[in-house]
Amino acid sequence: MRVTVRFFASLRDLTGESECVLALPPGARLSDLIAHLVLRYPALDGYQATWHFAVNQTHAEPETVLQDGDQVAILPYVAGG
Repeated sequence: MRVTVRFFASLRDLTGESECVLALPPGARLSDLIAHLVLRYPALDGYQATWHFAVNQTHAEPETVLQDGDQVAILPYVAGG
């Protein structure tokens, strides 16, 4: 299956891309996608705990099962006052 991943803010800077398309096996979870991303973009390693996820514009957790054609958005936590 194919999943589109969109990167925002500092993640866009670390990957050098605003989005990519990954081929994943059927039944893959968001956590599998994260592992693929770290292999493809080693600069992302170590930042995973600071990410928010949305699948098809709905908040998602790493256990979320992905479907062919899903759009995954990854955003870093934003802190401030």
